[in-house]
Amino acid sequence: MFTKIASNTISQIFSKAATAIISIFLISMLTNYLTVELYWLYSKVYNYIWIFVFLADLWLYAITIREITNDKDNSSKIVWNVMSLRLILWILILFFATAIAYFLPWYNSNLALISIAIASVFTIFQLLNSSILALMQANMQIEFSAVSLITSKLVNLWVIWAIAYIFYPKEFIQNSDYFTPFLYIIFSWVIAVVINTIMNLWYARKIVKFWFDFDWEYIKHLFKISLPYWLALFLSVVYFKVDVIILSLMEWPEKGDLSIALYSLPMKIVEVLMVIGWFYMTSLLPSLTKAFKWIRRENDLLNNPPTLPSSEEQDLAEIDLSSKKDLDLLISTSFKVLFSFSILVFTLWVLFRDYLIEIIANRNYIETTHIYNSSDAFLIVFAVIVFNFLSLVFIYSLVASENQSKLLKINIIVTLFNIIWNIIMIPKYSFIWAWMITLFSQIMLTWMWYYYTRKLIKFNLPIWFIIKNLLLGAFIFILWYFVLNTYNVWLYFDFIVYGWVLFSIYAWILFREFKKKKI
Repeated sequence: MFTKIASNTISQIFSKAATAIISIFLISMLTNYLTVELYWLYSKVYNYIWIFVFLADLWLYAITIREITNDKDNSSKIVWNVMSLRLILWILILFFATAIAYFLPWYNSNLALISIAIASVFTIFQLLNSSILALMQANMQIEFSAVSLITSKLVNLWVIWAIAYIFYPKEFIQNSDYFTPFLYIIFSWVIAVVINTIMNLWYARKIVKFWFDFDWEYIKHLFKISLPYWLALFLSVVYFKVDVIILSLMEWPEKGDLSIALYSLPMKIVEVLMVIGWFYMTSLLPSLTKAFKWIRRENDLLNNPPTLPSSEEQDLAEIDLSSKKDLDLLISTSFKVLFSFSILVFTLWVLFRDYLIEIIANRNYIETTHIYNSSDAFLIVFAVIVFNFLSLVFIYSLVASENQSKLLKINIIVTLFNIIWNIIMIPKYSFIWAWMITLFSQIMLTWMWYYYTRKLIKFNLPIWFIIKNLLLGAFIFILWYFVLNTYNVWLYFDFIVYGWVLFSIYAWILFREFKKKKI
């Protein structure tokens, strides 16, 4: 079990690392090709359409994995009915996404509306692809998805490179002839996701020979069990993205556009890194589901004890004890791995944030007339990652135990808190306070999800482990801050060489700690 979890996670982390590198080149290309105003529009369209992706998704990915894990014999039925439900929702979303945008002043332009319509086509393939990936993940054969994802990202990069350097050079943008190349850039999303979906479909049919199935009763069942989870996580997306919309509304246009551009850069990088934690926990979800399934079985047996021979009762008791040990180990190990990794990411990227901005964008994002710059935003943005990673352990525990409805109440409270304080503080402190509110919201969510998880399983925070990691991170930060300021050589040399040395030292220390603890 643990070997398979590791191989699945490593393959997904590798694919994400590769696609993160590709994304860095992509962001660099876009920020240098597009004007600040056009990159701002690109960011607004991206943020807007992803809200509707979550609307149509119902967050069925995790639910589908759980359903297939509990009923492998009906994998084909589950996958196809999930696809049918998503198709119905997508048709509604396609209409509403464009219609709503028409009445929003900051999207009511021909370029923005056409971009949103094109991006809506992207969503249907993204949703179908997600259903196929859930089947692969439930069978713990997700490794091939790395090949398909990297291939699609490379195609995306190549298409945008061709647009920017062959068909529509930068002179088009400078001469205000940006309409066509911008739309082609948006359409490149569609090309990439179609390739990704086709490749995954080809591989998934080797696992299960699934065919079309439409069961209205089962579709209603899927909708019912996924709705609370979807509402909770949609609210998470709202509180994470709504600050961009509030910035557009509450700051005068020129300042608002600049604020969004400056703080969209670190936000894009953070979104790439956050997915690594999701990959890890989705690899763990089938095992968590099985462990909780046996524990629920034990509770059912306690409430309705069957009459069994003593030997069979003893076997059941041993299975239940083993499941509890597996569950304890899965949750505690996941917490330690994600916490260590988040501290490593925080230390590494906060130290090298100015290098990163200059390499993937340009110094305009640091040397700006705005009261804050992208470097300031990085300090807070990466603190969000630490608590986001930890919250994933508790979210997936609630989903695996079929307690996803508990997420909804918490997220309603935190989202209202986020929106109200953004409205109060953004006019005074601009985008820096927007991210401060996001950080406070993430801390609240993590603590509340931990509280509910402890009701399911008596998991105690490893306080000493947390303290040791924080002290290690602080020591390495101070040491490397001195090195970077005293022995700096050259932008790329410092970033690559010093960055790799720091990563290697930190990873080696963590590896020895995990090995000693047999994690």
